[in-house]
Amino acid sequence: MGIALKGVGFTYLPGTPIARDVLSSIDLHLHAGEILCLMGRTGSGKSTLLNVMSGLLGATCGEISLDGENINDRAGTRALRNAAGVLLQSSEMQLFAESVEKDVAFGPRNLGQSGEELKQVVRDSLAAVGLDPEVYSSRSPFTLSEGEMRRVALAGVLAMRPRYLLMDEPTSGLDLPGRRLLYAILEGLRENGVGVLMVTHDWEEVELLANRVAVLSQGHILLEGEKEVVATATCELASAGLRPPALVAVLFELRRMGLDLPIRLSSPVETAAIIAAALEGAVR
Repeated sequence: MGIALKGVGFTYLPGTPIARDVLSSIDLHLHAGEILCLMGRTGSGKSTLLNVMSGLLGATCGEISLDGENINDRAGTRALRNAAGVLLQSSEMQLFAESVEKDVAFGPRNLGQSGEELKQVVRDSLAAVGLDPEVYSSRSPFTLSEGEMRRVALAGVLAMRPRYLLMDEPTSGLDLPGRRLLYAILEGLRENGVGVLMVTHDWEEVELLANRVAVLSQGHILLEGEKEVVATATCELASAGLRPPALVAVLFELRRMGLDLPIRLSSPVETAAIIAAALEGAVR
């Protein structure tokens, strides 16, 4: 189960003098019930990859499959769009209705839901993102804070009951409580079998959330695998213009200075314990 890309490429304005290859030979699989973090420098093609994976952009070449079925016609593309919800980086751009309730209800209403069923979907979706339906339903989304607007946009996506959720730097601009709430939402979605692709530049988010990590460089997947492996591949990360996690860099530097240290992605508390144990062993 999942969304799989095999040999996928995307070219802007193909066949014209200003054609530009943005993605090339992409092999990537988002599985149900996992969080896959996508990293890369600005301009590496992350947003384009997200749009191709969700069916918002058509691939120039290669194959895309949804739960084992190839997407090769309009019906398949429609199925992919229905299965994959998308939250843009500037998620406030996804809001348009005069009230929060109407905004969240827009998608499911277009799918034929109405009456009490639709109202319940809206209430459930707002509650899922930590917004009290009694307080927020009648408010204009454009009077809300940035964090609240982002949660309304996410509620609108969740109201469609997507099996896969693709998110472009969803925590950008959020304060710490807002980020923690979003992390809890994503954990809940994963536990319920939703596959999440999350574009991020934050190694702390990778350490907290990711099952796997993919690194995109100049339109190619340069690295893909378990987060512990990717986080310590310093040479490959450098070639993609990325720095390793700060704590991993500290461990490498201490090892260079002679301490016998394992190099792995860990929390600050775990890293401190690793260093303390190594120092104790060195003193003995």
